[in-house]
Amino acid sequence: MTKPILDSSTRFVFVDADVRGNIVRLGDSFRQMTAPHDYPPEVQELLGEFLAAALLLSDTIKYEGRLTLQANGQGNIRLLMAEATHEGVVRGIAQLEDAAPADAFTNKNLLQLLSGGKLSDGTLTVTVEARGRERYQSIVPLLGETLAECLESYFQQSEQLNTFIRLSADSNQASGMLIQQLPVQMEQDLAQRADRWQTIRVLAGTITGAELMAEASPLLLQHLFVEENIQIFGATSVKFQCSCSEQRMAGALVSLGELEL
Repeated sequence: MTKPILDSSTRFVFVDADVRGNIVRLGDSFRQMTAPHDYPPEVQELLGEFLAAALLLSDTIKYEGRLTLQANGQGNIRLLMAEATHEGVVRGIAQLEDAAPADAFTNKNLLQLLSGGKLSDGTLTVTVEARGRERYQSIVPLLGETLAECLESYFQQSEQLNTFIRLSADSNQASGMLIQQLPVQMEQDLAQRADRWQTIRVLAGTITGAELMAEASPLLLQHLFVEENIQIFGATSVKFQCSCSEQRMAGALVSLGELEL
């Protein structure tokens, strides 16, 4: 089996269909980002999914700037944030409830960890800050037990685009795949267009998280879509880079005031 290229983003298109896709992988960049933190394994995996998702979302738009994916709640996890730029630079962080015991994160899904299972207590925010454009932000409730389900609902509500997302992460790496139906271009027959998307969606749904992390992108696509004509573009690199600095930290501390410090 050919090993996947880590810390990369690989775009592809279905040549004779209005469908595009992307596969992202994070290895060293993910480990560099999480190494200074003692996150529980479940939180580390969720943060990996957020990083992969932020990269996938940033590749669906043409811009120069950064995209931030953020989930807020009042559960054992208070904040999950991942950021990706058009240059493939990523960073992220998780903020946990101070008094949460070590076993508070075991056998719980995203919705339960962020909001205790109450939809009204959790939100998902997508923010795009692009050069020369007005800042765009979309806030939606958590409509799913997993991040992938929440994002598929987001695209259906905000963009009206059929979208399939699969995310997977462990303590060492994170991967994600997005397949999205574009507005009508080549496929003019709406019934055939719907059938084609359903076929692609079903085939994509057969992939497991383990397969997504283990197989190189060309082989993975070949195994999933044997009869499809897919054009794969060259992989672009991904890296971790923190925007923190001594000057920024000093400024933040000064702004707090003596009493709060």
